[in-house]
Amino acid sequence: MSFSKQQVEEISQAITPLLGEELTWRWEARLSVMLSEFARDKKDKTLVALRNAFPHEWNKKNIKKSPVELKKQLGELAKLQKEQLIFSLPANGEHPTIVAIWWPWGHGGTYSLRLLILPHGYNYQPSNDSFITKLKQMFSPN
Repeated sequence: MSFSKQQVEEISQAITPLLGEELTWRWEARLSVMLSEFARDKKDKTLVALRNAFPHEWNKKNIKKSPVELKKQLGELAKLQKEQLIFSLPANGEHPTIVAIWWPWGHGGTYSLRLLILPHGYNYQPSNDSFITKLKQMFSPN
């Protein structure tokens, strides 16, 4: 199931105000997403807003630990390059899964941000097997 332009625009309206009023959005038919392109001076504020609005953040190193359902729906978009990021908000009763794709341009002066709506949800439970977690468990007084 894919979403129409109107559906993507309507669903995206729930998240775009959280990302900043200075971003301008337009429809990108090639990927069926909402697209904003902006200069480096908006980078830091936009990244903070993304991290506040989306509970899951994926990069080139940790995308392999993302849910299979998410990677399958993203397809080629899940193949991240250095500094590219994917932010995801799982579906709930109010909205479908929303994904924000952060793509810095090669020259470093411009960034693209795409909002993509996925037809299916995903489940994600972060693993507690990090090195620091294991150290805490080893030295905690039980």
